[in-house]
Amino acid sequence: MADPYPALAQAVNAARGGSCGELKPDPKADKLADIVNQSTFTYVNHTAENVPADDPHPTAIAKDLGITGSKVTSLQGAGLAESDAIHGVLLEGFSAIPDCSYTEIGTSALREPDSGYTLVVVVLVGP
Repeated sequence: MADPYPALAQAVNAARGGSCGELKPDPKADKLADIVNQSTFTYVNHTAENVPADDPHPTAIAKDLGITGSKVTSLQGAGLAESDAIHGVLLEGFSAIPDCSYTEIGTSALREPDSGYTLVVVVLVGP
């Protein structure tokens, strides 16, 4: 299991700017981010039993975890350097990150040892 990744949340909040206010960390969103990231990790390692849970709007998993917000977005990035993985998330989230209706954030980071890639996921949740 991956740990929440505060540096990733800081990068997203910095990209968001001050007009919306800072996204609040949410343990349930962290868990959702970890589920998405783990599923990608096992897929990359050819050990997955299912396809990755990489839907950009993983609302079914969110509901299973007790997340009540109706707006859920998952952003993913990967890179040999952590900074490249974070940059990938920021690029994928160019339109979602500044959306002020998102109020909570979850993060996950995993290092894939065979390839050397860092896999990161951000989950944004809104009411």
